Amino acid sequence: MTEIAYLRVSTKDQQIVSQEVDIRKQFPNAQIMPEEHGTSGTVPAAERVVLSRLIDPILGLRKGDVLIVWWVDRIGRDYEDAERVIRELLIRGVIIKTLNQSRTFAYTGDTMTDMITNIQITMITAMAAAERETRLASAEAGRRALRESGNWGEAFQGRRPNSGKMKGKHEQILTLLSAGHSIRKTSVLADISISTVQRVKKNHNLT
Repeated sequence: MTEIAYLRVSTKDQQIVSQEVDIRKQFPNAQIMPEEHGTSGTVPAAERVVLSRLIDPILGLRKGDVLIVWWVDRIGRDYEDAERVIRELLIRGVIIKTLNQSRTFAYTGDTMTDMITNIQITMITAMAAAERETRLASAEAGRRALRESGNWGEAFQGRRPNSGKMKGKHEQILTLLSAGHSIRKTSVLADISISTVQRVKKNHNLT
């Protein structure tokens, strides 16, 4: 049995170290395999450098292996892709363990038990996709609020334009904060670190 820990963060600004520390505490012998830093959960599993190798039917995880993730949304936030990947691994005999809520997913061969597992997977992957849609909708509501208040241009005056993975993140943070979300909630919805939210808020003198 091989324990493989798969790590992923959505932006280059986020830190993957905290996930690694938590995994080491619970699974000291696990082989940690982080995805390329700044990989969105909407990128299909087959197009990711690390995850594509893990799910490869010939060279990837095998029966009895354990895949460790912080939560199933690390596998993906696209409902259909994430559910398909998880079920294919379970059918192969791979065990999936999560640090968040300490869940274990595995097929046992018992029809009723495996049916319940399938229902749980469907619900969890759908929730991950819904959270992303909520985040996008909330960001758009914040942008509308800034535009309607007349402060849109002032909010970004003098700021260097974003590029690469961080492009648009500052705007999203400001719109979420303007919509009334807390720093922590904004961090979750924008899928970015709390320190970045605090820095953006301070730079633009938001109260």
